[in-house]
Amino acid sequence: MNYKLLKTFTVLYVEDEKNLQNDIYENISPFVKEIITAKDGVEGLNLYIKHRENITLIISDILMPNMNGIEMVDQIRKIDSNIPIIYTTAFNDNDFMKKTIEQSVISYIIKPIDIELLLNAIAKASLKIENERLKISLQTINQKLEEKVNLKTKELQMKNEELYRQLFTDELTELPNRKALFRDKREMSQPILFLIDIDAFKNINDLYGEDIGNQVLKNFAGVIKKFSIENGYKYYRMGADEFAILKDSEYDDKKCIMIVELIQSQIHSCTVLIDKYNVDLRVDATIGISKGKEHTHKKANMALKKAKKLNVSYLIYSQEHNQNLEHENDIKWTNIIEKALEEDSVVPYYQPIVDKDKKILKYESLMRIVDKENVYSPFLFLDIAKKVKFYNQLEKKILAKAFIKAKEDGVCISINVSFEDIINNNFIDFIEEKLLEYNISNLITFEILEGENITNYEKVINFINRVKKLGCTIAIDDFGSGYSNFVYLLKLKPDYIKIDGSLVKNIHTNENAYLIVKTINDFAHNLGIKTVAEFVHCKEVFELLKKIDVDKYQGYYISEPIENV
Repeated sequence: MNYKLLKTFTVLYVEDEKNLQNDIYENISPFVKEIITAKDGVEGLNLYIKHRENITLIISDILMPNMNGIEMVDQIRKIDSNIPIIYTTAFNDNDFMKKTIEQSVISYIIKPIDIELLLNAIAKASLKIENERLKISLQTINQKLEEKVNLKTKELQMKNEELYRQLFTDELTELPNRKALFRDKREMSQPILFLIDIDAFKNINDLYGEDIGNQVLKNFAGVIKKFSIENGYKYYRMGADEFAILKDSEYDDKKCIMIVELIQSQIHSCTVLIDKYNVDLRVDATIGISKGKEHTHKKANMALKKAKKLNVSYLIYSQEHNQNLEHENDIKWTNIIEKALEEDSVVPYYQPIVDKDKKILKYESLMRIVDKENVYSPFLFLDIAKKVKFYNQLEKKILAKAFIKAKEDGVCISINVSFEDIINNNFIDFIEEKLLEYNISNLITFEILEGENITNYEKVINFINRVKKLGCTIAIDDFGSGYSNFVYLLKLKPDYIKIDGSLVKNIHTNENAYLIVKTINDFAHNLGIKTVAEFVHCKEVFELLKKIDVDKYQGYYISEPIENV
């Protein structure tokens, strides 16, 4: 018997024989919290109604004056169908027995009452009560857990919505951004794009300063937004001084020209008053137009460049522009790449990754082409290198130099690999061969770019397992950018994630960016994954990242990429 549980019981005992009532009271009162006594069914029912919140168990005689026990219990059952009932009676009557079974009583004890039998019946009742309390307790716990899960789900949903909004919104103008345009264009069957570039914007910034430049951009954004809403277009800031409007429609050239003229008339009305100089600053813009779903932005950009080169206010893309501009650009960069490979001027630049005390832990190897006084980022030439089949040579060249650096100086180095690299068996064999040759696997981290172009997770996982067996570590690069998915982490099980710089750079000015970075950091730590923050560009950002316990830091506040370390 659970005596500790019995000590929480309040018992209603209904008995018309005073001596028996006293005797039973004396025998069971030491085991329970309280006994409330009644001399008949009427008093018992009234006392139950009065004390029902406290009463745990009812013990009742059956044959009593005024109202018998069965009648009393019928009334009580209308109020509470579950409270345990124990009957005591001097009569062993079949009708009584049948009625008590219908009332779902716990036990039926014949007088004279055997105290041991009564205590056993109370013990049996206590099991029911304990189970009922446990059931209520579990229901309460489940309800609280459900409330917590719903609350956490709502919080995560709100954070995801804010992350989504930030990823697709330009911070300065609050217009949808470049990513939003590419997202929206995918849903269109006949997109037409007007790419709008403010003329001589650099001169405005240089002459009047960045604050005035930003005000010009905001005013210009307002003009683009107003025009687009009035005419049923989607609108975007593409970055810097470039904007765009987009529509799903089949326009002929005549219609395009009419729209361009309307846009330009609106732009000419855009002025910014510069109080300091008492000047109304007016802007102009050049527009490139493209139609059709294939390479929409690329074609509009080609038309824009050609328009600037010809010094005209707009140009509609034609195949001729594509062939001329693309051909010229390809020849230029092919020559630069070939020369760099011949002269061995494809070099790694190294950017430090540090801990909270700014102690250098490793370096990220970044590809550069050095041509006389120019240092070119792969952003400018990598796509062309892939087109003209030089990409693999560039990657092998930079990777071998980074491995040699790790071997000679004993430094830890992070190296970027793309999905294209991972599915290239020849390249993976080259990596393994060099790792074994230099015996530096413990110094190498491979950073896999997180993106939507990963179409075969099995190949990525095989690559990870292969290099991890050799002793390398794995990082997911740019986590938190456009295609972030926490499931991605569960599949690939990296050692590190690098939190995308587009989020990190704003945590000192944007509370939502701060919360998103903190959420990503906490989630990674809960999975046993270390974190690296990219784009740490100032002390304030660095200190906030330390506060939320990011593990490692990288960015221009620490050091820009340099050739010799």
